[in-house]
Amino acid sequence: MGAYSNSLKVKDALNQYFSQYHFQDGGYHLKWFKIKLGPLYFPLPNIKARVDAVKIHDIHHLVTEYDANMKGEVEIGGWEIASGCGHYYVAWILNFGSFFYGMLFHPRTLLKAFLRGRRSATNLYYNVVYDDRLLNRTVGELRETIDGDASKRNSVNDYLLFVLCCLVPLSIIVVLIYIFFLLINYFL
Repeated sequence: MGAYSNSLKVKDALNQYFSQYHFQDGGYHLKWFKIKLGPLYFPLPNIKARVDAVKIHDIHHLVTEYDANMKGEVEIGGWEIASGCGHYYVAWILNFGSFFYGMLFHPRTLLKAFLRGRRSATNLYYNVVYDDRLLNRTVGELRETIDGDASKRNSVNDYLLFVLCCLVPLSIIVVLIYIFFLLINYFL
C-alpha cells in the first residue's frame, strides 16, 4: 500500500493522517464539527456517538487508504455501508450522506468502493474496542483482519444490494420533500 505502511503502528499512522489533513488530534475533543456541502459548512454537535464512530472511521481511512477529501469520503462511505456499520448509527447516517453525494458526483467510484466493502472479511465496527491495544497494532495487522479474498468476485446479490442502498437516501429525500410541501400547504 502507499501512504500508510503495513509496519506502521495505528497511533503513528493516525498522527500522520491528522497532520496530512490538518485535523487537530482528529477533532474528537471539539464540541462541534462541520459538514461541508459545496462551498458551505454546516456546524453540528460533536456528540459521543459520532466521536465513537469517527475514531473507527479514521482508522478505516488508514487501512483502505481512501483520502479524507470529498471523493475519499464517498469511497469510505460506500465501503463502510457495504461492510456494515454495526450498532454505530451515526456512521450509518453520515455514510449514507456520503453515499448520496457519491451517487450524484462519483457513481463509479462509489460502486467500486462498495464492491470492495462487500469482499471485505469484516471491519472495525464489529467487536473492536478503540483502546491502546488497537492503537498499538500495525496497519498491516488490521489490513489482514479486514481484507477479504482479493480474488473473490462480487455476486449479483452485491450489485442488487448496491441498488437497494441507493434507494435509501433517495427515499429519505422524497420523504423530506413531501414533508416540506405538506408544511408549505399547512401554513399557506
